[in-house]
Amino acid sequence: MNPSETKISRREALRAISLPMDKEPHRGLWLDKFLESTEREDTEAKRSLVREVAGIPEPGEYAAFFERYRKALTALGAELCKAETLSRLVVGLGGEGVLETSLTLHRSYGVPYIPGSALKGLASRYAHLYLEGEAWRRDLAKFQRGEAQAALFGTTEEQGLVVFFDALPFPGKWRLHPDLLNPHHPAYYRGEAEPPADWDSPTPVPFLSATGTFLLALAPAPGVDRKAAHPWLRALWQILAWALREEGVGAKTS
Repeated sequence: MNPSETKISRREALRAISLPMDKEPHRGLWLDKFLESTEREDTEAKRSLVREVAGIPEPGEYAAFFERYRKALTALGAELCKAETLSRLVVGLGGEGVLETSLTLHRSYGVPYIPGSALKGLASRYAHLYLEGEAWRRDLAKFQRGEAQAALFGTTEEQGLVVFFDALPFPGKWRLHPDLLNPHHPAYYRGEAEPPADWDSPTPVPFLSATGTFLLALAPAPGVDRKAAHPWLRALWQILAWALREEGVGAKTS
């Protein structure tokens, strides 16, 4: 390197780069790589990043991918259903990321989605808490499930009767929003020996949330007879409907 050349940090270099909206930047990549400052106190850099990511448009190729996904589900014999958010949705808030918060985004297309594992866990938990009978109980500490729990959701030795697929948003029917957590008494919430007081300084934490209409899909597991699985699918759709409406999915459901 020429001695006269000046080295600059990666973060300083990023300040000269603007969001190329006309080139459909990848939302997940921008969120992960283009935070200008990593200083904990620099909330403006985080808020700016969240606003930028929320404003990135849907990729032009996503509609075609979604249609292929839906046709593949139909070919597999899956049953499909639409689900619309009633309020903001946050899945993967505690995931790894450059911010203190995260959001589950599709690896290739950067759209928010609900993992099938999240829907499966929600349905299993709801059945355990609210349905009658020992068949619906579960004890995760002992890896034990009642007969109905084991049949639908599987055990460590055997798969369940039903497959939960990732719920992708309908093209053009979703949106990301810049959101904010604002704990007013951070020391008190961390368990420090300080009571909450009016002179405490709030700590704003920007994050992303989503709204939209999502495609839910359930199918009999490979090797399971469709007629035998039919009553279980009917029961599971009802459980999932109750759970989504009454409990919600993801973080901040209260």
